Amino acid sequence: MKLSTNAAALAWSDGPDQAPACKGVNPNLFFPKASTESEGPSEAERKALALCAGCPVREWCLERDLDECTVTSRIVGVRGGLRAADRRALHVQRYGTRAPYRAGADR
Repeated sequence: MKLSTNAAALAWSDGPDQAPACKGVNPNLFFPKASTESEGPSEAERKALALCAGCPVREWCLERDLDECTVTSRIVGVRGGLRAADRRALHVQRYGTRAPYRAGADR
């Protein structure tokens, strides 16, 4: 399982030129104890979501995460301004529980 933030990925990708809000932030902030979809965000998740809220690359981060996760069980933490439960629901809406194979998706 990949446990890096998308900020680190910008260093080796052709992503946006702007610096993400999470650059230099402890990555553990983005992997709090997950809440369920019906519970609403935990206090720890709210802290990460607040940092994402003003990020200039939030949409890129979310799309990258959804594109790289081929199954919902691999979606963890807060990314792209959404917590794991919300990204899982979006992933299911787009692809079902398992996305079609995409080359390079398991980096």
